[in-house]
Amino acid sequence: FFFFKQKTAYEISACLVGSEMCIRDRRNKDKVARRIHIIPPDSRLFQVIPANMSVSENKRDKASKGSISGSKVAPGMEIQFLVKFSPEAKIDYSYDLVVVTEREKFIVPIVAVGKRAMIDFPDMLDFGNCPVKYSTEKPVIIRNLGEKTTKWFLKLPSGFNVDRSEGMLESNATEQIIIKFYPTEQKTYQSEAILSYDNLEAYIPIEGKAFNGHVQLSKGYIQLEEAYIGLQTQQTLQIVNKSNVKVEFQWRAFATEKEETEKKNRLRYQLDQEEAEERMILREMVAHEPYKEERDIDDDENDSDEEEKKKKKKKKK
Repeated sequence: FFFFKQKTAYEISACLVGSEMCIRDRRNKDKVARRIHIIPPDSRLFQVIPANMSVSENKRDKASKGSISGSKVAPGMEIQFLVKFSPEAKIDYSYDLVVVTEREKFIVPIVAVGKRAMIDFPDMLDFGNCPVKYSTEKPVIIRNLGEKTTKWFLKLPSGFNVDRSEGMLESNATEQIIIKFYPTEQKTYQSEAILSYDNLEAYIPIEGKAFNGHVQLSKGYIQLEEAYIGLQTQQTLQIVNKSNVKVEFQWRAFATEKEETEKKNRLRYQLDQEEAEERMILREMVAHEPYKEERDIDDDENDSDEEEKKKKKKKKK
C-alpha cells in the first residue's frame, strides 16, 4: 500500500496458494488438491477474507474455526483473497500474514508505506563536448514530489562538482543547483552521480566529452639573434585562440600536469633519501659522543699526573 490516507479503508486482491511451487507463480502445480488456511491477523488494521465471501461470513468462519479457511485448490488453479487495510495514521505499517496448508506454512509480508519523500531529478546528465580545462555549467532543478520534508546529498565523480552538495527540501518545493564539468585532459568522462535522501539512493548517469580547443602559437620555434655581452635581443610570439571560449594559459616547463607530477615525485623521493642519510649520520655522531667524552677525561687525567710528576722532580733538585 502506497500513498494512503488515514482513516480510509483500502482493499487489494492477492492470489495465495499452498504449494511452495505456487509461491513463485501463484498457481498450484502439485498433482493433488491442497487446502489453504490463513491465520487471522491480530491487528485491527488488517483484514483478510476470501474474495467470494462477505465480511459477516468471514467473521463467523473465524469465530468457529480460529482461521480463514479456503476451499481446496485444484492442480494448476489458484484462489484469491481480499486484504483490507484501515490505517489510523499516515505512518509505515507492516505485518506478516501466516498461510498454512496440509504440509507447509509460509509467510506473506504486508507492507504499507506512509509519508515518503520523492525527489524529481533528471534521469541523465550529459554535458556534451566541452573544452579541456574549461568549466562548463549546467543548471539542474530538483523537486520534492512526496509528502515529507527530506534532506538530500549529492555525490559527484572526479571531474564534476556542484555549488551545493546537500540541502533540505520541503514537500512540493523546488531548488536549483549548478553542476560544473571541468576536464583536465582529452577523454570521455563517464560515471554515476549518487543522490541520497530519506534512506534511499538514486544513481544518475553523468557524462561529458573533453576535447582540446583550437589554440596555437604563431611560430613553431624562435631563433634569437646574436647579442653582445651585457645587451639583449628579443623576438615576438603570438598565442592564437580560434575556439569559442576564453582560454587561460601559463608558461610551464612540462607539457602536461602528469609529467610535472612525476618529476615532483622523483625530486621528493630524492630529497627524502638525502634527509634519511643525514639523519643516520647524526645518529652515529650522537652515539660516538659519550666515548669521545670519556677519552677526553682520560687524557686530562694523564696530563695532570704528568704535571705533578714534573713538580716533584723540581722540588727534589
